Amino acid sequence: MEFASCLGRFRDAQVRDLVWAMAAPGLLADAEWIIPDGECQLLLSRAMPQLLALDRQPEALHAWIAARNPHRLGRYFEVLLGYWFTYLIDTAWFAANRIVKSGRNVTGEFDLLWCDSTGGNCQHWEVAVKFYLQVDAAAGFAGYVGPMLHDRLDLKVTQLHDKQLQLSQTPAGAAALAEILPASAAGVRARALLKGWLFYPAQHMAAPATGISAAHLAGWWMRWSAADFCLPPGLRWLVLDRLHWLSPAGTADTPDLLTESECMTLLAAHFAAGAAPLLLAGLDLQTTGWQEATRGFIVPPAWGEDGAILL
Repeated sequence: MEFASCLGRFRDAQVRDLVWAMAAPGLLADAEWIIPDGECQLLLSRAMPQLLALDRQPEALHAWIAARNPHRLGRYFEVLLGYWFTYLIDTAWFAANRIVKSGRNVTGEFDLLWCDSTGGNCQHWEVAVKFYLQVDAAAGFAGYVGPMLHDRLDLKVTQLHDKQLQLSQTPAGAAALAEILPASAAGVRARALLKGWLFYPAQHMAAPATGISAAHLAGWWMRWSAADFCLPPGLRWLVLDRLHWLSPAGTADTPDLLTESECMTLLAAHFAAGAAPLLLAGLDLQTTGWQEATRGFIVPPAWGEDGAILL
């Protein structure tokens, strides 16, 4: 099912995020160590009747999230996947966030471990959700940086592939698996689930790096100081809190939405205080209410110009 039409079937915001966790395309092109979109789509298809029922009565999901009280976006993503593996995927066994130690030292953590309904085919999933802005189209993965300039796509890919997915091959990791996996397990297949959004300079044609999925979710970014700064016309605007970054925004009400003039006033006040980048969603009015049509980061005037970005 097409991504936008799939999410359009759901009204509850947290259920939409739950669906997004499987329905959203990955950031990277298919590789042996990447969980392909088709595999996620199969899990989504099998769970669709339960998801639609949950959207009508979402209290169980709300309680699940509230009990874990995630404050970081990455942790929120893990909580959503935990719900998937606990209630929506037919598993014989599941474990999350298993710490690996060598003596008293922590050497790593298995994000998700699970076995299918046969009990024999076991998986190790390392999962991450990331938001990167492209600052140099010629730099490949290194040209994508996090909005706070603390992260880079090439570094994350290297960490996933060369460290996190190799944990089971280390003596401590192998020993931990021998203790926690069910006796029926016949080895473990390690792969990564990397989802999120990538943002490209506004007013320029996006130039994704080689190795980026052709289906990845994309937006734009621009500096508040740009002489030609203007928001796309004809939309209402929302400033997205970090835990609302996953699925496209939608609201049946207008009080929370800003006109272009109101949004510009908010941005002027925000950046006058030298504050951090903001993620905006632009919404237009459709038959189902206000729905996200575009999204982008507005960054401070000097963002990334003080040598903080290492390319």
